[in-house]
Amino acid sequence: MNEKLERNVMTVPRMVILVLNYFIGYMYVYPWLLTFVYYYFDLSIDVYNWLSFSVYLLMIIISVAAGYPVLKESLKKIIRPRKFFEYLLLVFVALYMISAFTSSLVTLITGMDQSANQQSVILAFFQNPLLIGFTTLVYAPIVEEVVFRGALFRGLRSYMNFWTAGLISALAFGSIHIIDSLFLGNFIDLWYLLTYGSLGFIFCFIYEKTHSIYGSMALHFLNNFLGIIGILLTYYFI
Repeated sequence: MNEKLERNVMTVPRMVILVLNYFIGYMYVYPWLLTFVYYYFDLSIDVYNWLSFSVYLLMIIISVAAGYPVLKESLKKIIRPRKFFEYLLLVFVALYMISAFTSSLVTLITGMDQSANQQSVILAFFQNPLLIGFTTLVYAPIVEEVVFRGALFRGLRSYMNFWTAGLISALAFGSIHIIDSLFLGNFIDLWYLLTYGSLGFIFCFIYEKTHSIYGSMALHFLNNFLGIIGILLTYYFI
């Protein structure tokens, strides 16, 4: 995997919009505005949830609009659907095995079987399963893949080899899943950078091999879908 992808189809303004919308808007500005509106207007929790859903929907719209060149290019790369899905299945099996290994390793080292991010997702899921289901199965596979693979990895890959671009993208992807813990002084969650980072790297790998972001989106969806199934089985049927 030494050959670079073709010339980056994403312009700098589009990549800047994606990065700012996610790292500044989604992670800081939008949550602050939601909290301010919630308390200032003394809204009900139902109204707050609908506003949250609107923000996630807005994020998807902006990400799809800004990342349209990558989405369009990737669609053209799926010229042999059967081969595409066969490869996707193989990588998914590898993802599951690597994810199980890294999770077991982190649990062995830390004595914790869940990161703070996982715990917050589980808690939020029971409070509002429809909203969390939407963000987990629709929002994350679309927005995070457009940002971390479509803009970050795709942009870097035009100038450097796969391993360097993939590692940077994977570290950035892993970091956003533990950054809240670090701000709260929970540095033991740093170990989960191994788990989330390895997922991000595999998402880069499938993008590299297929030249299509839809492969990484599909893997992201399947990984999150299994996570939701795991929550349901653990807390409702076991």
